[in-house]
Amino acid sequence: MTWHNISYEKIVILFVLVIFGTLPSAADTSAKDIQIAARAVAFMTNAPSGDVMTAIVYDPANAASQSEADAIMAAMAKGVKAGKAKLLPKLVPIDSLGNISGSKVAFITGGMGSHHAAIFAAASTQAILVISTDMDCVNAGNCVVGVASKPKVEIIISSSARTAADISFKSAFLMMVKER
Repeated sequence: MTWHNISYEKIVILFVLVIFGTLPSAADTSAKDIQIAARAVAFMTNAPSGDVMTAIVYDPANAASQSEADAIMAAMAKGVKAGKAKLLPKLVPIDSLGNISGSKVAFITGGMGSHHAAIFAAASTQAILVISTDMDCVNAGNCVVGVASKPKVEIIISSSARTAADISFKSAFLMMVKER
């Protein structure tokens, strides 16, 4: 294969994966995880543009979930660039799941395993891209995208969740991630 046969999208994806693979990472959903997730948003076939409301779904009764939600809010406070979109966070407590409406993206914090199906049910009917660092959510088909930044960068797509939520990604992106 020669370099002139590689598409611009593939070069960008490779660059992003190499760069993010060398940055330090933190526990729970880190700023690096958020950046990786933002790249996935940018590679949606019908990627959102402009200011995009991003729900941070958490359980206020779970200290770890609350702490992670607060950390995500802080990391996203000024918005996160995702292609032509700027992801703007809003906290959505699990007991106010109806407030997910109007979002295009939803991050699920850790410690929410018993709520994954309900969150996905609410989000998928509105074509909301559900993202988590909890790979059990992806494996169960209740999150469309799972991201991990350590020990290595990893993006997992649930094909069943993707289909149920009517979300599609550019083929070059799908070639670079794992799909289950």
